[in-house]
Amino acid sequence: MPENLAWLADAWHGECNLNASDLYVTCARGIGPRQLAERMADHEPVEVGHALTVHEASRMVDLAHTYCVGRIGESGDWSFIVESGGSEGWALDPVVSRDAEVLIFDPRPDDPPAFFRYLADGEVQLHFELGSGYDPAGVQSELLRPALEEAGVIAPEGSMDDLLGFDEELPTDEEQRRVLNVIGDHFGLSLPRQAIGDGRLPAVVTRTSPPSTW
Repeated sequence: MPENLAWLADAWHGECNLNASDLYVTCARGIGPRQLAERMADHEPVEVGHALTVHEASRMVDLAHTYCVGRIGESGDWSFIVESGGSEGWALDPVVSRDAEVLIFDPRPDDPPAFFRYLADGEVQLHFELGSGYDPAGVQSELLRPALEEAGVIAPEGSMDDLLGFDEELPTDEEQRRVLNVIGDHFGLSLPRQAIGDGRLPAVVTRTSPPSTW
């Protein structure tokens, strides 16, 4: 794989000259980037505009007419959209995953911890927070457990560490790096750090009204 996903954790924690509020990432396998944007948007139709940098997309968010701007692209089998502003990724309707797989990486900069969610067949397959202990939910809640145990993120199920509490408490950023690498390896997903952080990608407005929690 040319790149892994660990760099997202670095960016969420203020490295790479990026802000976490500009790095709400949603990926899909089985549909194209424009179709993903259409399924996520709170309006119809979706128009793909000029290619923008992450900072240009962020400046488009005025909280009056534009609440969220995404930049779209492809990496291997996966489409992706990286949003700036008031993303509502945390509440994305699982129906967006009809005939597709959808992965959500939400940094939740205003209400940590970050979380990961895997949607498929219109259902939440797996959901867990990154950095506050491991308490998975979803149809396939145990999907990544073996790989996370091997990566040293969680203790083997049923072990003394599991029963008494895992002694090796990792710093949040390191835990997130390891978890993101496990996710990337499992799903065959990498994201282009240079293109997302420094390059230009086609832009689309995904929200024209406040998220429901505002």
